[in-house]
Amino acid sequence: MSFFRKQAVEAEKQKLVTQKEKAELETQLAKSRNAYLQQQIKPHILFNTLNFVYSNAQKYSDDAAHCIWLLAEIMRFSLEEPNYNGKINLEREVEQIENMLALNRYRFEKPLYISIEMYGNFSNFQIIPLILLTLTENIFKHGNLTEAGQPGILNITIDEAGKLIFFSRNLKKPKNKHPRRQQALGLENIRIRLDTTYAGNYKLDISEPGEFYELTLTLSL
Repeated sequence: MSFFRKQAVEAEKQKLVTQKEKAELETQLAKSRNAYLQQQIKPHILFNTLNFVYSNAQKYSDDAAHCIWLLAEIMRFSLEEPNYNGKINLEREVEQIENMLALNRYRFEKPLYISIEMYGNFSNFQIIPLILLTLTENIFKHGNLTEAGQPGILNITIDEAGKLIFFSRNLKKPKNKHPRRQQALGLENIRIRLDTTYAGNYKLDISEPGEFYELTLTLSL
C-alpha cells in the first residue's frame, strides 16, 4: 500500500509539473506572437514616411490625407507597448475600430453597408490588444458589405461588471482559394491569446447560416 501510495503521489507531482511547463510554453508562445506582430515594421521609419506622405497628400486631396492619418493611427496603436499586465485600455481599442471603419469607407468604390452599435463605458476596462481590431478587420477582408438590403452588423457592448460582447454578422464573399484558410489562421491566433489570458472566462462562437457568417465573442474582463 505504501508503495502504491508513493507511486500515486509521484504521478500527481509529474502531472502538475507537466501542466506548469505547458502553461509556461503557451504564455511564451503568446508573447512571441505579440512580439512578432509588433516588430514586423520598424516604427521610426514607418511614421517618418507616413508623416511625409501625409504632408504632401494634403496639397492635393483632403480625403487621401485623412486616409493616411487614419492608417498611421491604427499602425501606431498596433505598435504601442501594453501595460505591465499585457493589456491596454479598452477605449483605445474601440477608437481604432472606429478608425478602421472610417478608413474602409474610403477604400472601396462602392458604398459599404454596415450597421454599428457600441454601448457601455469602455474607459473603465482593459483588454489584451488587437483582439477586437482583428475581428473587425476580418469583416472587411472576408465579408461582402455592398448589399444595401443585407448590411453587415457590428455590435460591441460592455456592462458594468465587465462582460464584453462582440457580435458581427455579414454576407460571405464569393469563394476563392485562400481566404478561409487565412481567416482560420487568424482565429487560431486569437484563440491562443484568449486561452493564455482569459482561460475559462471567454466564449468564441462561430456559425455560418446560409450565405451569412456570424461571430460572437463573450469575454469577462
